Amino acid sequence: MPGHAHSLVGGRMMPDDRRLEVIRQTYPGWRITVLKGVWFATRHRPPDTVERALGVHHQLARLTGDDLVAALAEQADILHRARRT
Repeated sequence: MPGHAHSLVGGRMMPDDRRLEVIRQTYPGWRITVLKGVWFATRHRPPDTVERALGVHHQLARLTGDDLVAALAEQADILHRARRT
């Protein structure tokens, strides 16, 4: 659509507003926003001391939705590994 931004999802183009909703549903522990073309994720609960030491962040900012998803997946992986130990 002219005038609308799109992201690649599963090999298909998806309008950014739909992409935003998918990310919000996938990562409910984070507040996801897009401001002036920058994608932000802020954890609803700030990381505690142990989580911070493991590399968990309170806020992420990326230039694309795909980059934000990659960063969120990395954060989820850190938390998953921490729970297993």
